[in-house]
Amino acid sequence: MPSSLKPCLIAASTLALTACVTFDIGREKTKAPQLTCAPDTVTLMKKLGLEPGQQGSLQLEASHPGGPNDYGIYRQGQVTSRLESTVGDLPAGTLVSGVLWMNTGKVQVRYTQASLPDGQSYPVCLVLGAEAPGGIYAEAGTTVGAITLPKSDPFTVVSQFE
Repeated sequence: MPSSLKPCLIAASTLALTACVTFDIGREKTKAPQLTCAPDTVTLMKKLGLEPGQQGSLQLEASHPGGPNDYGIYRQGQVTSRLESTVGDLPAGTLVSGVLWMNTGKVQVRYTQASLPDGQSYPVCLVLGAEAPGGIYAEAGTTVGAITLPKSDPFTVVSQFE
């Protein structure tokens, strides 16, 4: 190899490696929160009339209501949603708290706490979406930092988080 090409080859290799490393660092990696649905929670949910597979609808962000044709921008992290429908002994208006994250285009929420309108609070295992393991696909134009979703979405009762 001619000695004049070595610096160019080194520079090109360095630039390509830097671009790959920088590109990888720039992508925000998301992981499912390490949550379990404890046996005691499953037992309590049965007492509340909550059975795996039951479904309902909720306002994804309790403080920003809207219908299924209204869209909002959401961020990964803690979320408090408001039930729109009664499921078991959880009446409409119940607040459910969980963690929202995005994984390969699908938005997930695992809800672990329900606060009823009368002030009572219970552990629960609910997921965003119409079936287990949960999740709904984000709208076009979504990024990890700005997730576009309908304001009203389905949820499902589960006995374990997958």
